[in-house]
Amino acid sequence: MKEAGLDGIRFAWMGSLKEREGHYYRVQGPTFLIEYNNVQNTANHVHSVWRDFDGDFGRDMLAAHYRQYAHDTANAN
Repeated sequence: MKEAGLDGIRFAWMGSLKEREGHYYRVQGPTFLIEYNNVQNTANHVHSVWRDFDGDFGRDMLAAHYRQYAHDTANAN
C-alpha cells in the first residue's frame, strides 16, 4: 500500500446505508484486494476476503517450507 500510494487505491460500495439491509464494499490496490460482503438475511452474516496478488493462489508453500527449514532427506520414507 505504501509503495502504491493512496492514488493507486480504490474504494467501492454497493447496497444500502441502512441497518439490517445488505451491503458490500471493496478496497483494492495494485497488490491487494479486501472485500466485505454482508447481504444474507437481514445483513446479519458477514463474509470477508483478503487477497495478496503476489502469488496468493500460485505460491508453492511446500517448496518455501523446504527452503526455510532443514530436512533430513536421507531418512525420509
